[in-house]
Amino acid sequence: MSTLLAIEKTISSFQELNNRFGLQRCTDESFFTEWQIPVGNLSDENKAFLDHLQQRYRNYYEADLLTEGTILLSIVAPLLERLGFHEPPCFVRSEVPVRIDVAERDEIYRGRIDVLVVRNLMWILTVEAKRSKFAVDIALPQCLAYMSASETQPAFGMVTNGSDFMFCKLENSIYDFSEPFSLLSRHNRLYEVATILSALQKDFTQLT
Repeated sequence: MSTLLAIEKTISSFQELNNRFGLQRCTDESFFTEWQIPVGNLSDENKAFLDHLQQRYRNYYEADLLTEGTILLSIVAPLLERLGFHEPPCFVRSEVPVRIDVAERDEIYRGRIDVLVVRNLMWILTVEAKRSKFAVDIALPQCLAYMSASETQPAFGMVTNGSDFMFCKLENSIYDFSEPFSLLSRHNRLYEVATILSALQKDFTQLT
């Protein structure tokens, strides 16, 4: 009988990610260039919206009201809506169950991804939200574990704890991730986050 394991409780480090799924970080900087792009030509209207989101974040942060729910509802969801991820060919689903079978060890890993952007029932973008009082990179192994179940290669993910955003890429059991984009920065790093998301969305819509 297969052993059932919870992804959230089991995959808590990059070592576990390697031991259980054979995933390894790439040392070639050219592997993940999708996040290394300059800020696009954002309209004044979009900049105003992103400034509003940053101020909203700060209001919640200063009031110590940042939770996983408020991050998703107040920051992530409006951002995805603004960038058109709710419109065909993209669709947004939440609390999506994930199952990963590791046949060689007779293990089954299960979990739920917070937000999943799909196109034609294929995973394209995963968003894993964590409480802001924890470092954002803590969620990276778990997000990459979910992405390993994707039939779409390469798979991209975005991890946020509300304060910081990080992007990750997985292809053929090799992964890498971006530097963190902090909303505590003097400059609004959501400009960069929105630019990267828009570029990834453009690539997704060109998939056949």
